[in-house]
Amino acid sequence: MAAERDLGYALKLLAAGQTVKEAWKEAGFTSRKDLADSLFELAGKTGGRRLRLVAYADGASIGNPGDAGCGALILDEEGQELLEDYRYLGKATNNVAEYQGAILALAKAHELGAREIELRVDSSLLANQIMGKYRVKSPHLAPLYQDLRKKVALFDKFTVTLISRTENKQADRLANLAISAHKGGRP
Repeated sequence: MAAERDLGYALKLLAAGQTVKEAWKEAGFTSRKDLADSLFELAGKTGGRRLRLVAYADGASIGNPGDAGCGALILDEEGQELLEDYRYLGKATNNVAEYQGAILALAKAHELGAREIELRVDSSLLANQIMGKYRVKSPHLAPLYQDLRKKVALFDKFTVTLISRTENKQADRLANLAISAHKGGRP
């Protein structure tokens, strides 16, 4: 039985550095051409416009500070999942984890070729600092804020949207998965 084609997984493999020649079979495509055609079809959906993606980001810290992780979920304009990723961060505060989640989401969206991005987060502090409503006073957040601003500058258009925690469940799951996977849990 052939594996089902998974364009989101193929994009993740390509973003991780694999070539089409290496990724097509692992992602369940019948040939390199089949994957390439799917990539061209995705690009064609933008109708010559700049690729616009939506990124959900979250961070988690058990103990605050404690074991921390971040997660990112990337969707196309129609809400189709393209990629999900997570990282274990070691010992960190929740605010550091939130920043790291946003940085991860923007980096992955850029790797996928996005020129326009809407970042959705459930951290009021993060959203308000990005929008310039709050100053970054914490010395351990300042370098992360600068890194985030560099990532934002990679896009032609950037917006940040503060959402509820219930709207961010998938990114939260990924952030917690990073922690549990590090502790020996099954990802």
